[in-house]
Amino acid sequence: MLKLLGAFLIISGCGFFGFKKARFYRERTELFRFLQNGLTLLEAEINYGVTPLPLALKRIEQRVNSICQPLFGRAAVLLQEKKGITAAEAWAKGVQALNEKIPLTDQERDLLLIFGQGLGNSALEEQIKQLTLTRKQLSLFEKRAQTVEDKNEKMWQYLGISAGIVIVLILI
Repeated sequence: MLKLLGAFLIISGCGFFGFKKARFYRERTELFRFLQNGLTLLEAEINYGVTPLPLALKRIEQRVNSICQPLFGRAAVLLQEKKGITAAEAWAKGVQALNEKIPLTDQERDLLLIFGQGLGNSALEEQIKQLTLTRKQLSLFEKRAQTVEDKNEKMWQYLGISAGIVIVLILI
């Protein structure tokens, strides 16, 4: 009975690791999808609502998925504190908070940082163009992440459970 419980725990533990690793790939794909949605909301707030940037970012944080909330939330808090921080600096801190939750590649991080440099510093039309361009780039990142997810998600799930079974067989 004790051996059976031990075998179950080993397989469950290894399976959990495999499913956790697979979830990472799924979250990366979702991140880019939700970032596109967040930027669409930001465009609406800036273009149609003429909402001040700190308030717009706070509203977006409340409306986006929890995966990308750190980006919008951190930037909104920093801008609302009014401690002399620019919109670009607040956005960069938001990107850093997002990167801590879901690691970004240098290219992905640079895209978000470059977008943030023009945030609140340029004319409305330029900001809208920058939003559109950034969303297109994020769409390409999403497609790439989807390809990697399709390739690796099931593999990690099966690998976790298989590794647990192999360990149990070795121990028996």
